[in-house]
Amino acid sequence: MTANPTRSIDDDELVESARRGHLDCYGTLFARHAAVARRVAARHGPAAEAEDVVAEVYARVLAQIRRGRGPTTSFRAYLLTAVRHEAVRRSTLSRRHEPLTDLESRSGGDESPEAHDRVLDAYAALPPRWRHTLWQLEVEGRRPQELASELGISANAVSALGYRARIALRSAYLGGSQAA
Repeated sequence: MTANPTRSIDDDELVESARRGHLDCYGTLFARHAAVARRVAARHGPAAEAEDVVAEVYARVLAQIRRGRGPTTSFRAYLLTAVRHEAVRRSTLSRRHEPLTDLESRSGGDESPEAHDRVLDAYAALPPRWRHTLWQLEVEGRRPQELASELGISANAVSALGYRARIALRSAYLGGSQAA
């Protein structure tokens, strides 16, 4: 029986080895912590997405490590915090978006060219910064942290800006649909 040489190496040493390009060490970290990460993801977000959340977070953490950033100590705590944040983010997003069937029943399923024009008009009525933020967050799928430096504001301010832009878009669209 051959002993696993990485079994006796602690997480901090494995992270440093992964930082130096030894991806098998990162695989060991995955094997050690994936089960608990899935449980955390299922507890804080949709259980059906737990596997996706864990995979996404592991990929992000690996990207951070490869760039010389990310955890230097307490890998497990860093990982589980990131998993919790991603699960909560996905859960929040799923609550924000209405299912298409609900939207169709409220709008009468209006797919006319006029309805599309109202959407475009409502979007065009937004200030340029709101349009840009809304596009980046909703269409491009960027996260507030990614957009913050580009806009020169904090990630929380980007989130607030996106929220206000969505409300303004909704108001402009509904204002246009009531007038039509």
